Amino acid sequence: HRVPTSTSPSRSYRPPSHLMDRGLGRLSVLAGHLLGATPSSASSDSSSAGSSSSPAKLSVDVPEMKKVLREGYDEECLKVRERLMEVLSTPLFQPRTNMTMEEHRKLTTERVYKIAEKRLLKTEELLSKYNQFVMVKEHLAYVDFSLQVKDSVHYGLFAGSIFCLGTEKHRKYFPKIDTLEMFGCFALTELGHGSNVRGIETTAEYDRATNTFVINTPTVSAQKCWIGNAANDGLWSTVFANLFIDGTNYGIHPFITPIRDPATKQPLSGVYIGDCGFKMGLNGVDNGRLAFHNVRVPYENLLNKFGDVIDGKYVTSIPHHGARFNSMLEALVGGRVAVGACSLSGAKLGLLIAVRYGLSRRQFSPNQGKEPEMLLLDWYSHQRRLMPALAGTYAFQIYGNYVRHRFQHQGEKDHREIFLLAASFKAMATWHKAETLQLCRECCGGQGFSAESRIGVLRTDSDVDLTYEGDNTVLMQAVSKALLQEFSSYFKGKKPLTAMLKYTWMSGHIGRVFRNKNFIVQMLASESSLHSPEVYLDAFAYREFKLLRQLARDLKDKTKVKKMSGFDAWNTSMDLIMHLARSYVDRVSLERFLAAIQVAADPSLAGKPAPASPIPTTDIQAPNVQTLRAMCNLYCMTRMERDMAWFLEHQFLAPSRARAIHVESMKLCTQLRQVALPLVEAFDIPEVLVAAPIAGDWLAPKTDVVPWLVNKEQA
Repeated sequence: HRVPTSTSPSRSYRPPSHLMDRGLGRLSVLAGHLLGATPSSASSDSSSAGSSSSPAKLSVDVPEMKKVLREGYDEECLKVRERLMEVLSTPLFQPRTNMTMEEHRKLTTERVYKIAEKRLLKTEELLSKYNQFVMVKEHLAYVDFSLQVKDSVHYGLFAGSIFCLGTEKHRKYFPKIDTLEMFGCFALTELGHGSNVRGIETTAEYDRATNTFVINTPTVSAQKCWIGNAANDGLWSTVFANLFIDGTNYGIHPFITPIRDPATKQPLSGVYIGDCGFKMGLNGVDNGRLAFHNVRVPYENLLNKFGDVIDGKYVTSIPHHGARFNSMLEALVGGRVAVGACSLSGAKLGLLIAVRYGLSRRQFSPNQGKEPEMLLLDWYSHQRRLMPALAGTYAFQIYGNYVRHRFQHQGEKDHREIFLLAASFKAMATWHKAETLQLCRECCGGQGFSAESRIGVLRTDSDVDLTYEGDNTVLMQAVSKALLQEFSSYFKGKKPLTAMLKYTWMSGHIGRVFRNKNFIVQMLASESSLHSPEVYLDAFAYREFKLLRQLARDLKDKTKVKKMSGFDAWNTSMDLIMHLARSYVDRVSLERFLAAIQVAADPSLAGKPAPASPIPTTDIQAPNVQTLRAMCNLYCMTRMERDMAWFLEHQFLAPSRARAIHVESMKLCTQLRQVALPLVEAFDIPEVLVAAPIAGDWLAPKTDVVPWLVNKEQA
């Protein structure tokens, strides 16, 4: 097992021999965990998890588990990874702390240009090689979230908007975008309108005399705000504005707009730029404000895929303003998928650091000092926090792989469903990341608070993930709204817009709701059923439908009986709306987890549509299958425990069964502790990108202030 290179200053002496022996001992413990060995102290903690019997032995085939987690990354993608790592392994990309905002911005810009020299990403391949795009961003997040965000603003948002919203005539910009000659921004959000982007105020008026568009910022609140790359480096921006022709507003449209002179880096005439300043994180990204005063852009700079001006008249294939704008947003959903994927990079890195530290740091002796102190991860309080987070990270990684695959291979009829899958994935993955990093920080104690340990920096840098690319709460409302539309279409005999309710209907759950109120109680009556993810899938689908029906009834009652407006009815149902959306994600993510287990059991199923009903894999002994089932079970139990009040309130679980689920989840935490290290090693994070002293020999960097302990012969 390799130890990350220390970020501490070099010293002219080496630690004394007894400290070196202690460090080698810690490395030996880590190596033993990775190879499947379990220290003797682990058995003493097993009984504390609520079971007198030893937990079943699990094993992890790390190379095969890596394949499960990186599904969709083909050989070409892995070759791009090798080329990327040639750059990221250089000193320029080693994590640095204690920088000023100006130093951090300068370093981040230098890094973006260095990566661009490798020509890893091409705008024209943004969709066809989307997996490569996401893979690159995931690895940039391991280095520094500021690097990932700054790079993504240019190659994802700016390049992506031109690729997805432009037409053939705009392809001429691609080479200059690829080389950063057109370093770009994406200007949609305004000071007064963030989530409600339909309300933006910026205008673009068509001038017939010159065949140009004149862009203006009509109010103070109309300033484009929080625009990445705008404060320092951006030369161009995709600016979203209301298109006016002869006084008529034709809705929001995007315009390629130059904002700086490439030679002097000064704002162009009529362009005013402000700096958003120091933030709680991501201070390597130069967020800024943009305002426009009579800025003219050429006619050809209108990105005209969904709307155009021909001979002075507006032309579109989507007459409705709202539907047209929705189509624009759906075309840009790739950035939202990437945000979710990169947020999981933070969760994975945090878990790797916390688990390694927990397997080398000791605390408290079980027999008043007569026995060695216990490893942190042998304490049940540690297992109970980190193992569910680990299981959840696997679940959302597998879910994200599915969403990424659907996005890259989407057809014309898939846009709406993929938009909603991406919304749910981004929201739940970023929430999970924030919670996981907080747990990892706490599990590393005071060492986790140090910036060089990276977890706290990851937490604050990525906190804005919960807001940008769609506020999570707003995104989840969109998911529930779509579920209501699908619910209505089924009952009205209309063709569904998406397959969001496919499993619920095909498996006959609606019939069971009417026929047998308590079928879940019956299914969870046996001990063996508590370890059946397929049973939990039925439970999650049942809950989802009940919540969906309740929401539909509540909205109808509020509007028809209580005479509330649709707006007020929706606003006063927010708890139920959010509950439904989370329930949907629980069900879909579990479906994907089960599909991944089936592929692990039978690799010939890879790339094929998942069966309508899950195939049981209880007795299959293929590599990783039983470990994946244990992870899946813990994920199911954790999700159910979080919503246990609902299941008990609706009498879908007897109290004794609720207690049994809690006890079994406790046992699973201890069982998975046996393989915690290989499970995090399967994240396949390059060692050079871990770069956290507490993930290796955390004493070695701390010998500088104890010179009297240094071996005199080595001093």
